[in-house]
Amino acid sequence: MTKKRSERVLGEFSTRKTGNSLTLTVPKAAGVPAGKRFVLVAKDDGTLEYRAVHGNPWLDGEYDDIDFRAELNDVGNYGQQSPIGKERVDW
Repeated sequence: MTKKRSERVLGEFSTRKTGNSLTLTVPKAAGVPAGKRFVLVAKDDGTLEYRAVHGNPWLDGEYDDIDFRAELNDVGNYGQQSPIGKERVDW
């Protein structure tokens, strides 16, 4: 199954000079949190594409608001239950 990509235009923006660099504004409507990291890819057709850097969710705060104890109570601790039937076979 092919995943459909949807795109939406959030506006047109101009670069600004900041020191020796150029800055490109990301509008709040994009939903990008402050401090999010991106890589810039220059394509063969001259297009510049920013791609989000996928970090470690344990370290970048993505899992900070998850109650893991409640999740364990809801779904159980897979692999820790006692064997039933012939799951445990001593060879």
